Amino acid sequence: ALLLIIPSFAVWFFISYLQRTYVVPSVFRFASKTDLDIENDFGTGSNEPVIIHPQIPTPVKNNSYRITSLDTFRGISIILMVFVNLGGGHYWFFEHTPWNGITLADFILPWFCWVMGVSIAISLRSQLRSSTKRKYVFGRIVRRSIALLIMGLVLNSVNNNNLTTFRPLGVLQRLAFVYFIAATLETIFMKPQPYFTNTRLDVIRDIIESARQWIIVILLVIIHTSITFFLPIPGCPKGYLGPGGLYNGSSNINCTGGAAGYIDRLIFGENHMFPGTPKPVYQSLPFDPEGVLSTLTNAVLVYMGVHAGRIILCYQYTNERIKRWIAWTIVLGLTGGFLCNFSKEEGLIPINKNLFSLSYVFITGSSAFLIFIILFLIIEHWRLWSGSPFAEIGQNSIILYLGHNIFYNTLPWRWQPVNETSHTEYLIMDCWATIFWCAIALVMHKKNIFIVV
Repeated sequence: ALLLIIPSFAVWFFISYLQRTYVVPSVFRFASKTDLDIENDFGTGSNEPVIIHPQIPTPVKNNSYRITSLDTFRGISIILMVFVNLGGGHYWFFEHTPWNGITLADFILPWFCWVMGVSIAISLRSQLRSSTKRKYVFGRIVRRSIALLIMGLVLNSVNNNNLTTFRPLGVLQRLAFVYFIAATLETIFMKPQPYFTNTRLDVIRDIIESARQWIIVILLVIIHTSITFFLPIPGCPKGYLGPGGLYNGSSNINCTGGAAGYIDRLIFGENHMFPGTPKPVYQSLPFDPEGVLSTLTNAVLVYMGVHAGRIILCYQYTNERIKRWIAWTIVLGLTGGFLCNFSKEEGLIPINKNLFSLSYVFITGSSAFLIFIILFLIIEHWRLWSGSPFAEIGQNSIILYLGHNIFYNTLPWRWQPVNETSHTEYLIMDCWATIFWCAIALVMHKKNIFIVV
């Protein structure tokens, strides 16, 4: 029991000490609920208050509410991310697919990115409405992106600080880049106030207000698609989207990931790349799921979240918002299904998490809209649930992500299983570790401690 209790108290006293002394790296800051007036897009104690009007015919009081459903969605995403990264009980549906196809584990990062996009829209509108100059807003975006990038690089060095094999890419690095792209677009083009025309065009004012941004987002899709299908790759067919290696009779053994894999190997070299989920199955070349080319489509996914946030800002009533979110859910889902022919291996663009393919982006984006609709109705509209404990956990998502990676193989979170042939002990261990991190986040919330980037 002491092996579990002593390290637990050590972690907590360390956090408390940092709060008291403020001896923390400059990339972090501690804040209370009352101190935060700028929302952090990765989970904090402050969302911009948004007026919720439950019914369109009947005016309601102009009470302001936090978007608790957004915190809840973020909390659900980070909990699932922690559980999956810890091993998910070694069940196949909590593992990433080797190549084409999708499992529950493959939805989690897109959901987190989508939530980040919603937060970007709300946060930036709040800053611009408070007359903050755009150059200062952009400065914050740059600092936050650099902070995420540095944290990602440091995190990668925990298990490998050998410069000859060090991996420069990773999840936090990916978040840094896609956040920078989406937030910069909004900083340049977002209006401080919603767009109104008092004409029939008001029904699409969210589209009109973001037309210039969507032109650039569509351009990202065109660039990604053009490179994917038309970039010449030595010894490989144009437009190859397979895992290479032993796949399809080893006909394209050195073509893993097509253009995406080729670009990463050219820039970073094989020694500096993630071995990749297809390697154990297909004996293929290393492939990094957070590579350069797929950053473009990931940015598109984040921008879907930005637009969901814009709908909140442009429309006052719940049914106005829900109708538009449902439309996005259907359009994205059908488009993604069409691209992959509603199948695992076929279609123009198969669904693929490693490549962050367009079909994958559309389908996971559609699912994010759907989940948010459900949470928004239950929490904000019908008031059936407070979102607890997920909402509180979602406000300290960065500490959960960093913590579970840094202390991945340490007591009291994990131990060497006695029976390695059964799922049972792995499931107990992974559930215990996830619950432990959730408990830390809840205690921090209770004490008004929020670690933000």
